[in-house]
Amino acid sequence: MFFHVRCCAHILNLVVQDGLGTIDCCLVKIREGVKYLRKSPGRLLKFGEIAITLGIPTRRSLCIDVKTRWNSTHRMLESAMHYKLAYQGYALRDSNFEWSLTDDEWNRAQKVCKVLEVFLDATNLFSGTSYPTTNLFLVEIFKVKKEISSCYISNDGFLKKMSEPMFKKFEKYWGEIGVLMAIASILDPRFKKVSISWTFGKLYPSNEVDDRVEDVINRLQSLYVKYSTAFHMARASKNNMMSTSSGAPDVRDRIEDDFYAFLKSRPVENTQKSEVEVYLDEPNYIVLENKEFDVLSWWSQNSSKFPVLSKMARNIFSIPITTVASESAFSAGGRILDDYRSSLTKDMVELLVCGGDWIKATSKTTIQTLQQLAMEEENLEVPIPTSDDAFN
Repeated sequence: MFFHVRCCAHILNLVVQDGLGTIDCCLVKIREGVKYLRKSPGRLLKFGEIAITLGIPTRRSLCIDVKTRWNSTHRMLESAMHYKLAYQGYALRDSNFEWSLTDDEWNRAQKVCKVLEVFLDATNLFSGTSYPTTNLFLVEIFKVKKEISSCYISNDGFLKKMSEPMFKKFEKYWGEIGVLMAIASILDPRFKKVSISWTFGKLYPSNEVDDRVEDVINRLQSLYVKYSTAFHMARASKNNMMSTSSGAPDVRDRIEDDFYAFLKSRPVENTQKSEVEVYLDEPNYIVLENKEFDVLSWWSQNSSKFPVLSKMARNIFSIPITTVASESAFSAGGRILDDYRSSLTKDMVELLVCGGDWIKATSKTTIQTLQQLAMEEENLEVPIPTSDDAFN
């Protein structure tokens, strides 16, 4: 049984890019306005003075985006909304500033920023490196679908125009929720079967929900049977090895073979529930509000009760749903070999890259994503200078 897992962060990127491509008007004005201010230290200084006069904190940097990275567009919009009054004030003082936004365009920029926040939250969650992500997919992707749908059926023509290509792209990749993601959600003791029943009810027509839920449960049972068979075969092999090495007399040598044949011929009624059935019959695990929950620790603590299912859950939760974390771990950004180390063997380079990643993991530090590294390398953020800075 094979499961195809697409990179969720890349799909979210495709969805957002399709939407941003239809509403480029206000984005272009903000982008070009930031470029204009950044070209001259004097302009930045004047902009900072206007912000201070208006009582706007200048601790936030002035950010410009890269068209191919929508998260940088979100940063640019956040920064622009923060300095909205300063932009308007600067436009009145500089006759060469051609990128002043109307009130309607500012409102549109704010709406775009709000929509992008949902995608940013999902991307950050999916790109986590210190916790499983497969079990979180179903609930989080529902939030994304809900945001797109609300824009799609909105009376706001601007939001509707932006959401139409986003909705089509979402349906192309996630119109059918992957079985693996549904199984992972079930294996989270907080969600179980309720999660897919509720989410499928929101994503699919009501007449399809029961069949889809039943299909996922059947796939779960089928996967469990494969794990159970492998588990019992491994345990039997281990017991045989221990029995052989102990040198103890085999009990079968003292009992007639026909008696064993009789035992094998007796029909056996298997009324015992499987681990999956026991797990699903138990009530959902309740987590207090604002309290963290470690799903791997839960399965580790319950491994004696669910020996097969816990191994299955461990393997499924180990599957990343985005390549952002691995790309970041193996990115060469900031780790270019100099002339003195360029003769290192490929094994040594691999050791250094992996070792550095493992050290970060043990210290629980957050690994920077490729987008964050790129933001730093390209200096997309410029601090706002003040008159005090000019004299220091």
